[in-house]
Amino acid sequence: MDDHSTAPLHEVDLVLEPRLHAPDAPPRVLGRVSLGSPVVRQLSAASATSDPDWREFLEAEAEHSTYLMLSLFCAFRAAPGSDPIVDAAVGVHLKAPDAPADRQPIAWSIDPKRRSHAVPRTGRISLTAKLTIIESTIEYAPDGSVEELFVVGMGEHDSDPEWRFRAVSGAPLIGDEELTIVVKAPAGTPARADVTVAATVKHRRLGLLPYRADLPPVVRTVDLPAM
Repeated sequence: MDDHSTAPLHEVDLVLEPRLHAPDAPPRVLGRVSLGSPVVRQLSAASATSDPDWREFLEAEAEHSTYLMLSLFCAFRAAPGSDPIVDAAVGVHLKAPDAPADRQPIAWSIDPKRRSHAVPRTGRISLTAKLTIIESTIEYAPDGSVEELFVVGMGEHDSDPEWRFRAVSGAPLIGDEELTIVVKAPAGTPARADVTVAATVKHRRLGLLPYRADLPPVVRTVDLPAM
């Protein structure tokens, strides 16, 4: 996972799912998950001066669609003697309230799509002429070993992309990751991205218990401006 971000981090509480009957479980888990303030960048033909292929694509799409890049940084931490987080999920629901059902925003492209324990992420992401994110690493498994994915992204070309994280053999769920979406939204219509986070904590006495994150407004809802 990456170990840096320019976005300020917001530590979030994990709240025990109320549907589970576990009276001895801690109702909140603190200091284990942080999210950076989401960053939105408009991808416009006017700003694509250094890439004529981008500009041509955006000019062709401008009448009907607008494209934005949404980045969200998340961090998983451990505390001495704490119960481990064994898996987590970060979801983003894209919506344009004033647009018809067949014109809702979608995740045109996402990154990462997959990340294995054996291959760390290096470098920066890049975009093709049609604004598809190119993976920044090559996934492989060393000879005689089994590839273990600790991040899987899904929901490309859908309104509900999400990333699922999990601890793998010999590597707890600790570290940082930047999540990136190229959003395709209806032109001239404001949209938003609603963020959710869930996690499973393995308690010593109670086993696996599901939690959800209590997100502050600055992280929970992201405005995607109309263009």
